[in-house]
Amino acid sequence: MKIIGLTGGIASGKSIVSNWFIEAGIPVIDADFVYKQLAKPYEVLYNEIVHKLPEVELNPDKSINWHKMGEIAFRDETIRKHLNEITHPIVIDKIMAEISVLEQAGEKQVVVSVPLLFEADFDKVCDKTVVVYIDRDTQISRLMRRDHIDQQYAETKIDSQMPLSDKVAKADYAIDNSGTIQETKEAFLIVLAMLRSE
Repeated sequence: MKIIGLTGGIASGKSIVSNWFIEAGIPVIDADFVYKQLAKPYEVLYNEIVHKLPEVELNPDKSINWHKMGEIAFRDETIRKHLNEITHPIVIDKIMAEISVLEQAGEKQVVVSVPLLFEADFDKVCDKTVVVYIDRDTQISRLMRRDHIDQQYAETKIDSQMPLSDKVAKADYAIDNSGTIQETKEAFLIVLAMLRSE
């Protein structure tokens, strides 16, 4: 079974490409979705985060206040590093279990969408990696619009991740999402054809 790692930067368009893989008939495991499921109240990741991160704030329904958590994590590298150390092993174990289920079901390929693919060393279990990228100015403006935040906070969030140029250099394939949606789709179809022919 071929494991394809899909990554990108914040607001770079990874979700669009992920949906295209699904439309093409290739199952996608979304690390963010796995993360959120495991971090529901009293699930395994939730218990770890609440127990080991005193900075975490809870909503009245006991769920984690992700908005506050994000603000703290993006602005404090020590807390962000600690959060990643807690979450990455648990999320990766769950993803590997889901991959195993798909493999037993006879799937030939699977896409694993992971924002921190290279940072978490998840690329090491992938056969091929794909990065979706855009230029920095476009990334900042899209993130400001998407999250309703100012430019300074948008830059803080972007700078908390590995630079997109580094991800492009590490990846097997890169899809430029700086232009029109049609141009991005054409670039995706080329990458898809290459992945299917290997």
